[in-house]
Amino acid sequence: MNTIKRLAAAALTAAAVLAPVAPALADTPYAQASIVIGRDGSPVGDSKNVVHAWQVREGLYCVILGHEVDLEGPVAVHATPVGLWGDPRWLSVTVKSPWCHAGHHGVSVRSLDTEGHPSDASFVLTVS
Repeated sequence: MNTIKRLAAAALTAAAVLAPVAPALADTPYAQASIVIGRDGSPVGDSKNVVHAWQVREGLYCVILGHEVDLEGPVAVHATPVGLWGDPRWLSVTVKSPWCHAGHHGVSVRSLDTEGHPSDASFVLTVS
């Protein structure tokens, strides 16, 4: 009986590890802008009011927002990590970033690992 339980547990573990991960989509109907960014800086799925996105270097990403996005008033800008637990979890956002060369419509996102080193990460950027 213990052998059957062990085999069943092993099969479930293998299925969980080998199961495909569903693509992340930014489903944010009330946000001014949103996008899912892959580890390489490329957009994943659909975006809303985003003109362009790219990776500047390891752990640094730029997102250029459309001119209809108002960053002057009270606004919330969030970067939420996407991925496995071991992926980088420290994300910081800079609005009107000099790295992005787009005036006040450029937003940069920095990603750090748990030791504070730049590290690539996938994330959802939302501007509310």
